Amino acid sequence: MKYENIKSVLLTLLVAMSIFLTWNLWTYQPDYDVIESTEAFEVTIGDERKKLELIKPYKVFYNHGNKISGSNDGDEIDKILYEMSSWRLFDTTDLGNQYSRNEIEELVHGKDRIDLVFPDSIPLSTYGGIVKFDEKNLPKASFNRIIIDMDLDKANNGTVYFVLYGEDDKKEVVESKIDLSKLQSLERKFVQKAIYSDIYEEYFKYKVNDRKTILLPVKEGDYYNYKYSTEQLNEEDFVKALFKDPINVSGNTNGAEKVYRDSSSLMKINDEYSILSFVNPGVDVAQSISESELIDNSIQFVNEHGGWTDQFKFFSMSKEESRVSFRMFLYDFPVFSDNYGMTEISETWGLDTIHQYQRPFYQLGDDYSSIFELVQVQLPSGYTVQQALEESDLNLGDVEDIAIGYKLTRDMTHDDILLYDFKPSWYYKYSGSWLRLPLEEFRGLENGLE
Repeated sequence: MKYENIKSVLLTLLVAMSIFLTWNLWTYQPDYDVIESTEAFEVTIGDERKKLELIKPYKVFYNHGNKISGSNDGDEIDKILYEMSSWRLFDTTDLGNQYSRNEIEELVHGKDRIDLVFPDSIPLSTYGGIVKFDEKNLPKASFNRIIIDMDLDKANNGTVYFVLYGEDDKKEVVESKIDLSKLQSLERKFVQKAIYSDIYEEYFKYKVNDRKTILLPVKEGDYYNYKYSTEQLNEEDFVKALFKDPINVSGNTNGAEKVYRDSSSLMKINDEYSILSFVNPGVDVAQSISESELIDNSIQFVNEHGGWTDQFKFFSMSKEESRVSFRMFLYDFPVFSDNYGMTEISETWGLDTIHQYQRPFYQLGDDYSSIFELVQVQLPSGYTVQQALEESDLNLGDVEDIAIGYKLTRDMTHDDILLYDFKPSWYYKYSGSWLRLPLEEFRGLENGLE
């Protein structure tokens, strides 16, 4: 009897132990490392920038009657913009229908006018976040010139004009008033310098077609060929910044091209030309997004990953293609390349997200330590440019602008160094595209070339 009791107790203990072990097995939770959400990736590649730093004129002129002074100097332009940032414009009125083309021509190129030239048209509402207006609802107009009337013999107020100049089918003029004391302050700080300072060159008027007069320098100018030594950016930073789920991105190399992809997006990096291209193939290009939204979205998108490297300025916009481009500038002159994407940040938009993003994959830096070589050269005067254009087979009616810029090419002579050549050249905007003017190909125009 005693033996049977011992067996019962042991059996009970074994059953209880089995139940206990089974319970622990079912309820056991190991201590896994926490995998953070992909939303937690925060990448800063370069800088964040404000509208005022990106949407800027790239030329300034002052017509004082018998002479036109002009400059590309960014510091001088910034000083004018700084003055304007303290202004409060009022009585803003759309007067486009009241001006003929000849009257717009006189408005832009008349005496005692400061002329701030932008590379492309900008919605007035976008600039309303840069310059203060009394009106909350601004006219639905665009402009590519700000004209400040410096004739101060007015009773009470001065006048500032926002003008869309040189377009085929549009005449847009918006007039605003400004307290005269603000213009008096600008006159003291700007006008005398524009007339007498070496920063400003003398320009002449070249009426290139029936829509537009372009200002060109009277004399040839001294410039520099730059050779820069630089490095590519970090591709992993862009993987984390651009893909929704960086952990599930796969990558492979195909010759000079690296390709990264997930289930919905694709990123390519071309090592030969240092170009990054990111695309969401499933996102359709937007058809109805406004110009102001295009600019705002484009600036915000690059700011989100601190993607501003080197000096970039708003340079072009196509509402039809939902595309905005910010061009690289070197020492206040635009940089161009035969390889699309080497010198501009370009964004094409869908309705609520980016469709395509293309940009340089290198950074020059903001000091002189990256300059590998420096050679002084001379560019011919605006008169030589005028002669070359008129002796060419171009339709001058399609010439929209003329400017000095740098041509960028990759120097392949050093395998161990990433080198870029920046050669100053004359460029012209022709039917929406910027093209180099090959002055060396025109007979009799050799004087002034390096």
